Amino acid sequence: MTTIKIEEDCLAPDMQIVIKYKGPNPYDAYNKIKKLMKEIWEVESIAFWEREFRWDATDGSFLVKCYIDRGIDKYTRVLIEVFLQGTQPIDPNQLGNVEIRIGGYLTSTFGGTSIIDDAKNPLFKTLFYIYYKYFYQKQRNFYIKEWCYNRIQKLKTEIQKYLNILPPQTL
Repeated sequence: MTTIKIEEDCLAPDMQIVIKYKGPNPYDAYNKIKKLMKEIWEVESIAFWEREFRWDATDGSFLVKCYIDRGIDKYTRVLIEVFLQGTQPIDPNQLGNVEIRIGGYLTSTFGGTSIIDDAKNPLFKTLFYIYYKYFYQKQRNFYIKEWCYNRIQKLKTEIQKYLNILPPQTL
């Protein structure tokens, strides 16, 4: 069966937010981010995973790719990605660095479970268009703003507070 899938970038037109930090204990940011992601998107540990975790003991470099996958309603899910790459010096008196990239996607999937809601069915296409245009599009726009953009901005702000990075001052 064929489905209708709508996927949007949470931070369009930008793909991600980048935070760069140079200071003591940059790896500690990962532990804080892990906790913050679970709190902000209101998920249990099962919805959080690390696709990649690399640590080089010779120079202290690390790379972590972690994700949150949360279902919002019957049709829509949000996937948040955070990539951390940096160095944690072996000597605690030295400064390390980390680059944090935050992004995400909102995906809605409709139909595809039976002949009636097959996306190739002209009746289903017509009813879907009416439903989406007059009812669900407004709800998706709310999800993009609340579950994607606002929560990613909150994560960014909390990370900056934790790392003592002040946002740029506007005049």
